[in-house]
Amino acid sequence: MGLTLATELTSRGHTVCVIEQNERIGLEPRAKITDVRTMAHMRRWGLSGVLRWRSPFTTDFPRRVRFATRLFGNDICYFDNAFCSSPVRDDRFPEHADFIPQHSIESVLLDHLRKKPVADVRFQHRLENFRQHENGGVTISARNLDTSEVLSLEARFLVGTDGADSTVRNRLGVQMTGASSIASFTTLFLRIPGLNNDLDDKQALFHLLVNPNAPCIMGPMDTNDAWFWGMSVPGEKAIDDEAMLDLVVKSIGRDYTVEVLERDDWAVHELLAERYSVGDVFLAGDACHQHAPFGGHKMNLGIGDAVDLGWKISGVLEGWANRTLLDSYETERKPLHQKVLETSTENVGALSERFLSPDIEEDTQEGASRRRETAEAVRQLKTPEFHPLGVVLGYRYESPVILSEKGDKPPAFSVTQYRPSTCPGSLAPHEWLPDGSSLYDHFGKGFTLLRLDQPLEEQEQHLMEAAREAGMPLTIYAPESLSVSALYRTRYALVRPDQHIAWRGESIPSPEALIDGARGAGYMTRRMAV
Repeated sequence: MGLTLATELTSRGHTVCVIEQNERIGLEPRAKITDVRTMAHMRRWGLSGVLRWRSPFTTDFPRRVRFATRLFGNDICYFDNAFCSSPVRDDRFPEHADFIPQHSIESVLLDHLRKKPVADVRFQHRLENFRQHENGGVTISARNLDTSEVLSLEARFLVGTDGADSTVRNRLGVQMTGASSIASFTTLFLRIPGLNNDLDDKQALFHLLVNPNAPCIMGPMDTNDAWFWGMSVPGEKAIDDEAMLDLVVKSIGRDYTVEVLERDDWAVHELLAERYSVGDVFLAGDACHQHAPFGGHKMNLGIGDAVDLGWKISGVLEGWANRTLLDSYETERKPLHQKVLETSTENVGALSERFLSPDIEEDTQEGASRRRETAEAVRQLKTPEFHPLGVVLGYRYESPVILSEKGDKPPAFSVTQYRPSTCPGSLAPHEWLPDGSSLYDHFGKGFTLLRLDQPLEEQEQHLMEAAREAGMPLTIYAPESLSVSALYRTRYALVRPDQHIAWRGESIPSPEALIDGARGAGYMTRRMAV
């Protein structure tokens, strides 16, 4: 997430230093789905094209999830267009999701940052300590692991994106609340020559296999020989590699040469940090929320944290934002994190073994009937995992910098159903314009006032003057599209740099109050210093 935050800040011209104790970016492909929201951010940074080029799958590879008894067993059901990853244009978002491992995303961001003079990425450096100053800013000590030299760095802000065992969080004394180790898993990364080609019409991104010998999930990492395979295991019972390989062969249902490239034993947690910041030090990603990866939210949620925090830090650095805007980071993101924790934990409760039943593998009339019954149960329980667009796009922020009016009623939240809304706090509804561009392509790096009806010129002029006086970046965009006006159903909508709506209305009766409210100057909150 550090590379993402650095990308957001450097896109706004700010100097950053990324401290990473490893010698390079990670290689384990734990996160595999890059969701539609993350891809929209990549488009905003001009990186969506190069990122898709890194996808290991061609556009004709089936973007679906398959449930079956074994890899070469009987089908149970399919989830087509899983995660909205089919390469087709959709009116609801500008970029479809894709199967792109996390290390590929990190590689693209790293290449991008290395071209930025304001970015300093230091591998083989470990954070040792930090000290905050009463008048703002942080002094950071980092050790060069090659030379053992300890460097002293000065920064206005420090953000800990350093994972579940966060050094930054521990130094702050921030506790995690919730449940630890609610389930244990083993994932194997494998080489299985020829397997992908032999599947023919059974190809899928993920195969969830329901059988009494080895209920598991497996899938291709590319169109060649790389595969992942995983299953839940009792936390107190160690299973050696040889026994695991036997389970892999049983789950496939045919004999193949299987080579273990790497093994990852891991646990699922359901944890949130008690607070996301102390003074000028913030937490993001796994450092402040930990949950199951089922649903594809883990990496993507962390990227969303970095974007939200990035533009708000930028506002303070540029002098137009109040510290209240930084307080809104936790206020806005934490309820979303809680929703993701809940749905991800529910997904853990519906793994392959949940659907075991007698006769499910039999090539008989009874077996076929059992598989049809199982398919209904799978669709009921697993749709939130493989079609979670509601939680990806449909969440709504509530904070002092979201300027709602009395009577604003957002659609009811749903994990699976996304209902576009202009209710303040919601993601700005997306639309394709007649020239083929996305509405999002016309939003500025700062705030954008969407004009969707006849202009109120004097009010607009006063608003722009108030923004200039405050130093807040603001542009006006009036799309020449009746479909956009019909979608928004309001004369004006003020869109934030993160593409969420700060305010909407038919007129702008108090431009100064609107500008002050959106940038956090209309409210004062008390922050606890270190």
